[in-house]
Amino acid sequence: MPVAFADIGKAAKGFLGGDKPTGSFQFDPKLSVSSTTSSGVKIDISAVQKAEKVDATLKAAYSTKKYSVDVSVDPSNKVQATASVNEVAPGIKLTTSAVVLDPSTAKLTLDYSMPYLALKSTLGLTATPVVDVAASTGYQNVVLGGEASYDTAKSALTKYNFAVGYHAADFQIAALLADQLKTLKLSYYHNLTSTSSVGAEVTRKLADSSTAVALAYGRKLSNGALTKFKLEGSGVLSALYETKLATGEKVAGSLQLQATDLSKPVKYGFAVDLA
Repeated sequence: MPVAFADIGKAAKGFLGGDKPTGSFQFDPKLSVSSTTSSGVKIDISAVQKAEKVDATLKAAYSTKKYSVDVSVDPSNKVQATASVNEVAPGIKLTTSAVVLDPSTAKLTLDYSMPYLALKSTLGLTATPVVDVAASTGYQNVVLGGEASYDTAKSALTKYNFAVGYHAADFQIAALLADQLKTLKLSYYHNLTSTSSVGAEVTRKLADSSTAVALAYGRKLSNGALTKFKLEGSGVLSALYETKLATGEKVAGSLQLQATDLSKPVKYGFAVDLA
C-alpha cells in the first residue's frame, strides 16, 4: 500500500517539528496525564502554562477493530466529536466530525486504500461545502501524490500541493510544492545507527527567493534518554533532553537560544507526562 499524501516525508517532518517517537521541543511548562478506564476508554489531559494563563485540553477516545469514537475539548472550550467506521466496504473507512452545536463545522471523510492508490476525500456538510481531495500512489520505495481544495461557494480551487518522496527502511527524502506552487520544501531524514538520526529541511519561497534551512541531530543515550538538537538558518539553536523515570513518568526539558546573539534571553521549558 502506498503511504497517504500527508505522510510523504513524515519522518523528517516529525523529527524537525516534533513528534512522540523522536521528542518535541516544549518551551512552556506542560503537564500531560493519560489513563485508560476498565471499559477501554482512553483519557488524555494536558495543560500548558503560557505567561499567567493555563491552556487545558481533554480528549476521551474509545476504539475497536471496527469503530472508533473520540471527543475533545480545546482551550477555547470547543467540544469536537469524531466517529469512524473501518471497512465499510473493502479498503474504505468513513469518518464524520463536527464541533458540538455548530453544524457548519460538520465534515464527512472517506479514506480508500488499495495496492497502488491511497485516496482521502473530505466534504463539508453544508449547502456550499469545501471539498478536499488527496491522493497518492507509488511503486516499491517511490511515492508521489497531490492534494487540492475546491470551495463551492467561490467556485474556485483554493489549494493545490504536490509531493514526491523516497521511503526506505532507514531514510526518507521528499520534495513538496505547496502554497499553490509558491513554496518548495525539501526534506531528508536518516537513521545513521540504531541510536542516532539526522534530519534537514530547506524551504524556498519562489516569489521572493527567500530560503529557510533547519538541521537536526538526535541520539538515544545508553540510559535510554533521548537528546535532540536543531539549528535553524536564522541562528536559533534548540536542545531537548527527554527521559523516562523508573516509576514510568516521562520528563523532558528544552531550551532555545539565539546562537548568533547570546545577549538575547534564553527560552526554556519542561514537560511531564504521567502515563
